[in-house]
Amino acid sequence: MKIPLYLAVAQWALLLSLGLLVFILYRQLGRVFGQNKPTAEHGPAVGTMAAAFEYKRLRDDSLQYLAPGDGQPTLVAFADPSCQSCDRLVAAMNTVDHAGELTGLRVLLLTSDPPKYLQISAAFRSTRLEIGQIVTRATVHDYQALATPLLVAIDASGVVRSAGAAFEVADVRAFSQACLLPSPDVTLTVLPTAPDAGEPEAAVPSTGSAMNER
Repeated sequence: MKIPLYLAVAQWALLLSLGLLVFILYRQLGRVFGQNKPTAEHGPAVGTMAAAFEYKRLRDDSLQYLAPGDGQPTLVAFADPSCQSCDRLVAAMNTVDHAGELTGLRVLLLTSDPPKYLQISAAFRSTRLEIGQIVTRATVHDYQALATPLLVAIDASGVVRSAGAAFEVADVRAFSQACLLPSPDVTLTVLPTAPDAGEPEAAVPSTGSAMNER
């Protein structure tokens, strides 16, 4: 019996969909059970200058360049939509963003997953934050993104003020506040002291009144 063409096409489409679903499930299980735990080297060292990098902005597929230290505090999140913990982080960031607490910050979500994976995460699909795709392994190396999620707070002068794993709204708030810390190379202005008025004049010993002189 000859199978109609539309049934054959539907069958192959179903098989491909199932194959993609199995791949995503295995990837997710691998991340859940074999997720790298943050180490001492997870994330760039606090106090160091954050590295500049290129990324592909997924909104319009354009190549962008981020150069920390241009005067704008920056919050960078390394997060993948296929990572359950990353989904929690992005949901927390969305909550803080909708509360208006990220105003004044440049916020970027960096992912290494293919763009189509964004559809498997409600947090990624609904975010108003900019999403970029990592284009070179050098970015992962420079930021020591050994595990996801990784959140990095960079101040206006380009100095890393906080870096590490984050999951909850309180974490995002703490990192966003770290972005706004004063630059460590700014010193307090020391006001000059009042000019020295000099030593008080010594009292001249009295020699008595001229009326007493004989």
